[in-house]
Amino acid sequence: MDHPPQPAPAAAPQRTGWAPFALLASVQLLLNASVSVTFAAGPAMARELGLGRIDLVLDSSAYGLAFSGLLLLGGRLADRTGPRRLFCRGTALFAAASLAAALAPAPPFVLGARFLQGCGAAMAAPAAMALLRAVHPEGPARSAALARWGLLSSLGAAAGIVLSGLLTSWPGWRWSFGVLGAVAAAALALAPRFLPAGPAPVRVPPDLPGAVLGTLALCSLGYGLVMAGPHGWTAAAVLGPLALGAVLLAAFAAAQRRSPAPLLPPGFLASRRRATALVCALLGPAIGASTAFLLALWLQQERGWTGLQNALAFVPYSAVLLGVGFTAGRTVARLGVRTVAAGALAAVAAGLGLIGAAGLRTGSEAAVLAGLAVLAAGSGTLVSAAVVGAVGGVPDGQSALAGAVVNTAILAGPTASLALTTSAAEARTAALLATGDPHAATGGYAFAFEAACAVFLLAVPWALYGLRPDRRPRPAGPAPDATAAPAPAEAPVRPTTPA
Repeated sequence: MDHPPQPAPAAAPQRTGWAPFALLASVQLLLNASVSVTFAAGPAMARELGLGRIDLVLDSSAYGLAFSGLLLLGGRLADRTGPRRLFCRGTALFAAASLAAALAPAPPFVLGARFLQGCGAAMAAPAAMALLRAVHPEGPARSAALARWGLLSSLGAAAGIVLSGLLTSWPGWRWSFGVLGAVAAAALALAPRFLPAGPAPVRVPPDLPGAVLGTLALCSLGYGLVMAGPHGWTAAAVLGPLALGAVLLAAFAAAQRRSPAPLLPPGFLASRRRATALVCALLGPAIGASTAFLLALWLQQERGWTGLQNALAFVPYSAVLLGVGFTAGRTVARLGVRTVAAGALAAVAAGLGLIGAAGLRTGSEAAVLAGLAVLAAGSGTLVSAAVVGAVGGVPDGQSALAGAVVNTAILAGPTASLALTTSAAEARTAALLATGDPHAATGGYAFAFEAACAVFLLAVPWALYGLRPDRRPRPAGPAPDATAAPAPAEAPVRPTTPA
């Protein structure tokens, strides 16, 4: 059934400005908080429901796998049904699934509710990106909004840790999911009043073969990475899903080249700047999730902190991210994506060095917390710049696609990073135990942070190269066309000054 044309955003002035952005940002914050909400609540869930370690891993991963695996399909559905309509449907499903998780009587119900949460998030997130572009016109206002939007992944993950830690310590872990569901329901009630309809629906084929292949590929790869922690990299439970995921990913790429309406047009990732920006968008949340996970183990197991103390340690981290949110848009607009991203990568490396070498190895909790603050400033700024670089300049007709791709990168990072950093920590710990080191566990954690520091240092020159402006060949002839002036270095993000 064809959908009637929907009103343009300009026709509803009450649906522009801070209120629509606040509503969209609140939901996006919830979606990212759900990634980490089980970090602090996990032990309490395990005691009440009889969950084992692998059950906790699966409960934590079911949300992320469904979210990342279905995002591209969510972007296509936003084009077909209209972004506000899909945003409301996805938020409604997320709210219902969150309340179901809060009331779950047994482990299978928790797992199913977490998967349905991810399905709702995969519908709401790309639609929210399309609505964000409808709320803010092209130019400095949109660039600033996109920069603030990029912070929501890291801020949401930190908020999930703090929220679940506080609620688990007092009313109980079920309230962590109940609060998420209640806030999502409130946002759903306000959406028709404050959000524009966005671009009119486009009757494009859904590309179901591409959706199936892409979803299965991402889920298989994610599952293999998740299983690396409990089973090791050489186990069949790890190598099998990784190999299957690689085959499915190759089949997805081939299917996209043949499809008349691909979910991910091959040319979308052809830009070196966009591809580099997407990797930066992956790196920021990736290191944030690994840091939260490893520090929770170190603080609670090695230093004797409670879950509440661990949650409070991330309050300054969240405060720094909020501070970055007020300045990131202006900073990216003034300095450009390339400069800001390279500086942010260096700041993340400095924070990791403080945590690992100056904090864990010396037992200095103050150095760890200082490093955590530096890391927050760097990772938040990095994702802000990355989102502007990845989405800036994308045509409005591809806004939902851009949102889906950016969110896929943001969600893929933590899964891969957790597998790599925990494996590095466990391998180093085993080597130190073999030598009789009484502080083997701390040495393993420190090694993981120092290795991550080295990776981010190497990423600085890579970003400086990859985020250079795309060079366009000068047309042949005695003189260039007067109308074809070269674009400024950071055209998508620099504010224009009236003559």
